[in-house]
Amino acid sequence: MISDRQGALLQTPMAPVAQASADQPIRVMVVDDSAVVRGLVARWLEEEPGPRIEVVARHANGQLAVEDIGRSAPDVVLLDIEMPVMDGLEALPLLLAARPEVRVVMVSTLTQRNAEISFKAMALGAVDYVPKPGTNREITTLPEFRVEVIRKVRALAGAHRPGFPLAETVRPPAQFRQRAFSLVPRE
Repeated sequence: MISDRQGALLQTPMAPVAQASADQPIRVMVVDDSAVVRGLVARWLEEEPGPRIEVVARHANGQLAVEDIGRSAPDVVLLDIEMPVMDGLEALPLLLAARPEVRVVMVSTLTQRNAEISFKAMALGAVDYVPKPGTNREITTLPEFRVEVIRKVRALAGAHRPGFPLAETVRPPAQFRQRAFSLVPRE
């Protein structure tokens, strides 16, 4: 259950949790305030050869994602941090409370600039992150972002599916790991 803006509890229908198998598509929800990013990422995922990826929902803010997670029943949520109405850090614990088995990947420019926010998202239950290029032009022209999003979606969804071909282990890019740990104060 979640509450609306006036604090009244809303009942959200929950999709049944079924044992996922290798022949079922990977179900993904894309949450980003940029329509360009939502559209590109959805297209990339659905065009990808191999085990099918189905984008079951696209939302412009965290509140819409929270209201829809029970109906759309994604395996993986790609969640931006900076959004209007409800940001990714506010939405994250609500998404996990509504659907504990979902794997949430933070996708934001903030993850590259601010390691503290990434660590907070991981502490709140996100399983990974992908640094998003700073501009829409970079998003469309840098293949690394596309490859990293697809790789993480496949790896995270496949980890709990019998017979699913697993991608390589999900790890943050080396340059981010170095940068992130250099920002952590030493005691």
